[in-house]
Amino acid sequence: MGSSEFPLYPQAVIVPLLAFFSIFVSIAPLVLHWKNRNLPACCLIGWFLILNLFNITNAIIWPTDESTTWWNGVGLCDIEVKIMIASYVAVPGDIMCIFRGLACVLDTRRATLVPTKQQRWRNQFMELLFCVAVPIIAMITQVSYQANRYMIFAISGCVNSFDESWVSVLLGFIWPPIICFIAAYYCGLVLYRLHKYRSQFSDILNSSNSKLNKSRFMRLFLLSFIMLIAIIPVQIYVLYKNVEGTLPVWHAYSWERTHAGWNIIYKVPSNGQAFFDRWIPIVSGFFFFVFFGCGRDAARIYRLILNFLGLGHCFACVRTSPAGTDASTGHTESRGSRAKLLFHKKWSSSERTCINDPLPTFRTGRTNLEEQTAHNGKTSWLKSPFSALRRSYSASRERMIPLPALSSDPTSTICTNAWAGTSHSRGSVDLPSTASNQDIIRVKQVISQESEGV
Repeated sequence: MGSSEFPLYPQAVIVPLLAFFSIFVSIAPLVLHWKNRNLPACCLIGWFLILNLFNITNAIIWPTDESTTWWNGVGLCDIEVKIMIASYVAVPGDIMCIFRGLACVLDTRRATLVPTKQQRWRNQFMELLFCVAVPIIAMITQVSYQANRYMIFAISGCVNSFDESWVSVLLGFIWPPIICFIAAYYCGLVLYRLHKYRSQFSDILNSSNSKLNKSRFMRLFLLSFIMLIAIIPVQIYVLYKNVEGTLPVWHAYSWERTHAGWNIIYKVPSNGQAFFDRWIPIVSGFFFFVFFGCGRDAARIYRLILNFLGLGHCFACVRTSPAGTDASTGHTESRGSRAKLLFHKKWSSSERTCINDPLPTFRTGRTNLEEQTAHNGKTSWLKSPFSALRRSYSASRERMIPLPALSSDPTSTICTNAWAGTSHSRGSVDLPSTASNQDIIRVKQVISQESEGV
């Protein structure tokens, strides 16, 4: 593509290549936040995806300084400069909404399990205002201080053109730093509440309706915090340089004077250097990957994308699906759950037994089983080390006998009742057997009594 007079610069290759990888690794975090219905985080990732797409397109179309052969960019640059103007306020607005949402989660004065309709409308209004409405307003008002359609720089591509008047500062340059300072306020509020409720932090997250756990909360906060720390100095520097560069030639605002050279398109060589703001979306994409692209769900999304692109035939690790592992894990967990449930049922049945006899003791000298169970519940097993041995010995001697024996010798049988539908243990009381009671399920076990000697 390059010639001896106008060589292909390294950044013309590095910028689109890194932008492509930044887009790829940002897809999984975008999908995960979309599933969690986190609009500010989705918008933040989406804006950087679009800007990275511009980095790829512009570096491919204008890779060298041979401006005489450049395409004038009509149509493409008209769209790009509008979207870039919107991104200048959208990115700080998205970060501000993220911090505001995290601060609301830690607001114990307004914490509710289910937010009211008014709270939902307020949160949605703030998110739509800064994530959607303010960028649209910025695109609409840009025409009032847009000196010409756009300028074209090598590698960087389409660049905005501003009028050298106070309107450019008032409508263009001043708002990104202001929104950044609002985001800094909410960031400080989150830090204050994290310190204040550090001992109840997990309980507050569990009681909130935010779909955030402790790990996701801290990752989202740290990502936004790093971006805010990086963006504030950049926005202040941009404001300072624009005011400093235009202050000596400031003039009174005039619509006719501002748009006098509207159709002039400036083509400027860059000597192989891309604008510094072209690196911000590239680095941000890799930050998204570090904080939200290293989990199992993200790996599954990356694997699906690579299979869709046909790379599964080239790499075995892409073809391998974790479904088998998940299935085996789920099977093991299900067996463990069934074992726990069975153990729980047996334990509950043994604790809730009673004897269908009006007397507390039997003629054979055996004690009431419920009294023994209640007594064992109050007495530590250390004080009666042989109780477990006696229970296992008695259980080994249990056997079922025919039902006619129940009526023939009532004194030699014990009936145990398993009570269903209760959650508390019952004492040894006389409960008559009634067939009309629909809420009680009685399972009678007939246990033979062997003479032990009085």
